[in-house]
Amino acid sequence: MLSYINEHADETFITLETGAGLSTILFALKGTEHTCILPDKDIIDRIAEYCAQKQISMQKVNFVLDISENALPRLELTALDLVLIDGRHGFPAPFIDWYYTASALKLNGTLIIDDTQLWTGDVLKKFLLSEPEWKLKQEFSSRACVFVKLAEGSESKEWCDQPYTVLNSDLTEGAQASRHVERVRRLVGHLRAGEFSILGRKIRRNTIG
Repeated sequence: MLSYINEHADETFITLETGAGLSTILFALKGTEHTCILPDKDIIDRIAEYCAQKQISMQKVNFVLDISENALPRLELTALDLVLIDGRHGFPAPFIDWYYTASALKLNGTLIIDDTQLWTGDVLKKFLLSEPEWKLKQEFSSRACVFVKLAEGSESKEWCDQPYTVLNSDLTEGAQASRHVERVRRLVGHLRAGEFSILGRKIRRNTIG
């Protein structure tokens, strides 16, 4: 993942990460205009000390000392080229991080999700895999992944317009199913074959019931 950032980011990039560590030092080395959100001042001090020893400029790094759930809603985010979600991994933090950065990320911008071996990271990855507004570009040993943003609006959809939500919902109420079945069918076009089969069984079960 660090190699990917090193190869693709440069001094023209506007970047943001939740959490901090080696990635923060790398963003400083690359000279991106970087926002780093974390609640731990000791980590900030250790990063600053290391960079001072190695003569790495921190001039373009802005630390926000807070949990991302509090910080992101109040930040005025400039159009972002790259977002790294690697802060608190407990539910619902990664989803909040994505929600508040998705609209700020530029079209064709890069979203990196770290620690996808954890349930929260894995669910976020699977959700984005089913969204036509996002395209998986690369995975790193099932521990991190890179998405490219293709279109706006994924974070503001209703549940029935989100394939992953539909596929993982128990649509057993006949009236509810019939009310949404046409909208659900419109989602099928971009689903993978396996998901299509699952969705088809759910539709048939609900409409018959």
